[in-house]
Amino acid sequence: MDNQLNYYNIKQEYALKFFQVPKVFMTNDKYKKLSAEAKLAFAILSDRLQLSIKNHWFDKAGNIYFIYTGEQLEQILGCGHSKITSIKKELTEAQLLVMKRMGQGKANRMYLLGPEITDNDIYGIDQLETAENPLAEEVVNIDLPTSMNDGQPETLDKSRLLKNSNLDYRKTVTSDTDINNTEYLKTLNTDTKKTDTLTDSSQNIKQLQDAALFEVQLENDNIFSKQQLLALKLLSNGDFELFCTVQKTILRAKKQALNSHQIQSSLFDLQDEDIDQPVYDALMRIVQQVRLGAIQDLNSYVFSTMFDQFEQLGSKRAITAYKASGATITWE
Repeated sequence: MDNQLNYYNIKQEYALKFFQVPKVFMTNDKYKKLSAEAKLAFAILSDRLQLSIKNHWFDKAGNIYFIYTGEQLEQILGCGHSKITSIKKELTEAQLLVMKRMGQGKANRMYLLGPEITDNDIYGIDQLETAENPLAEEVVNIDLPTSMNDGQPETLDKSRLLKNSNLDYRKTVTSDTDINNTEYLKTLNTDTKKTDTLTDSSQNIKQLQDAALFEVQLENDNIFSKQQLLALKLLSNGDFELFCTVQKTILRAKKQALNSHQIQSSLFDLQDEDIDQPVYDALMRIVQQVRLGAIQDLNSYVFSTMFDQFEQLGSKRAITAYKASGATITWE
């Protein structure tokens, strides 16, 4: 009988203790460049604010500070002297840490500062915290490109679709270096059961797994920009497998569109300054159409829309290259 009781366990409780990293570190350019060690250090020091309060480490204005020697910080953060110096410099330059000298014979004070939040950060964090079914919700207070605000469903150009609308690229062998040379685009070995037939427990586990995979993807993806990845996450409704499939669809549309202009796909970086924003805007237009209920086949629509977008960008690149050198960037 006891085996069926769900006891709280001390080991499990301690296993669930964790440090919190502000999500704005993943959305604001000012903090994105911080090293992983600096972000972790901020999280650890933030966790020790309560200890400072217990030690009465706050000044007359009520501002909380820390009093730690270099050796103590090395022990707390688990790293050497040179790394501590580097971390303190990073946090100071990012205006997340202030060092105050208190005079001869007195310990210096370290003040941890809260990160700044902009309207763009609020939107970016909202995307990280995608609701259970965000694509079914109305768009509220989101600055969308002008072409997205007319509320009219876009027309799907069926001539852009692959034969038989077979967009299941997980079973397709391709020579596109954007796809084959990236570990993170490998598909998952998922259960054959549909999500809506899974138990609540299985659904929760899948959601946690997908959330963890998304975090890894945002940190390690070197093909798509961060804002493009956030739009893709929104478009895939938090489903990591669908997220990977849509990524492949976009890369295939890119390759086929650029071939028509004889532009080498690998020389066309999605994070380039003239490419990043137009691709992001196109993805957000697709999100808008999904929310309007205007799309029946998501992958087909993604392929068609992105093919058109890459054709326009490829044509612009070819014209620019021709004007500059008298020749387009072509296959060798």
